[in-house]
Amino acid sequence: GGEGEVVRGWVQVVANGAVPTYLAMTYAFATGGGEYLLGVANAFETPLAAAFIGYYGCCCGDTWGSELGVLSKTLPRLIINPAKEVQPGTNGGVTALGLAASGAGGLAVGAAFWAGGLLVPLVTGRWETMLQFAAQWPVLVIGAGAGIIGSLLDSVLGATVQFSGYCSERKKMVSVPGATVTRVSGLNFLSNSAVNFVSAATCALLLYYGTIFAGLPRRF
Repeated sequence: GGEGEVVRGWVQVVANGAVPTYLAMTYAFATGGGEYLLGVANAFETPLAAAFIGYYGCCCGDTWGSELGVLSKTLPRLIINPAKEVQPGTNGGVTALGLAASGAGGLAVGAAFWAGGLLVPLVTGRWETMLQFAAQWPVLVIGAGAGIIGSLLDSVLGATVQFSGYCSERKKMVSVPGATVTRVSGLNFLSNSAVNFVSAATCALLLYYGTIFAGLPRRF
């Protein structure tokens, strides 16, 4: 999304946590809560796990991109008009540093999922299962991809259906129209939390149906 100051309250927490909580609960009910190798046998665990990684990969990628992108020495460019430079904090403004940070954020989510798959068998003494989980490093790629794609989708939404304007009184970019605000981009249609929700949910759906389309899980 925009690379600038964002207030993260309870609405943001719900927007980022409701869907993955539902996915986690569905996974637990569908599988009995056990640890399964992705893409092997169970008809539920692979799409649900992929959707979970995709959702949080998108959320973490967007957060890292927003928080670290402001450190860029170059001005952001509007994603729907790359020739146009915009001020930091403009919804839909992107930088190379911000995109790299988004990928790193998604990678961190994939790494946490992968490490968890290694640690549970390690603690329970199931060495063979641990080695099998070690081969599931592609979840790192899934996480990084979700971070980048989710951030790009968030930026497109931010540039088109989320308001950005410059407040002459506060001397900064804001996301709410006002008497002292000059519009820069976007319609005043979705809030920041709504944009986060839509982009992350879209990532989750893409990965959920993507794994099914790819024929996973399959028995070996």
